[in-house]
Amino acid sequence: MKGVETVLSEEIKELLQGQSIVFCNVYNKNMGKVLSSALSWVFAIDHKTIRFAVDSKSKILETVKERGFISLSFFAGESVYSISGPSSLITEKAENMTLKMAIIEVEVEEVRDITFYGAQITQEPRFVKTYKESLIKKLDHEVKEAVYAY
Repeated sequence: MKGVETVLSEEIKELLQGQSIVFCNVYNKNMGKVLSSALSWVFAIDHKTIRFAVDSKSKILETVKERGFISLSFFAGESVYSISGPSSLITEKAENMTLKMAIIEVEVEEVRDITFYGAQITQEPRFVKTYKESLIKKLDHEVKEAVYAY
């Protein structure tokens, strides 16, 4: 991808389905600093909308409540991408979930390949969830259902 896009490509939409490492960055006015968080439950709902789940006590919610801009960064293929846009709080406490999670939505305004000049990603980061397999499946299912329900 060259330049700036205003919608998610099909490849990125398919990648962002709750199993990728995504870095979220927001500027918190009250604290006067940028807050960063690593997420996995990030879902591209369509080519202009991303939703993700965070703990309902997350400091990110302050910024989202002010409709602050969010930047999401992640590895895809041979590049690193950044998606930015205004955020909104879908719900502060999603129903029927084991964990107390908030659902946040980002309206995609910009998609950029932010890989530095001359670089090519040769291996995407991998991770494992370290809790029980049955709980992994349960939480993944609950979050996906909640994110798509709104």
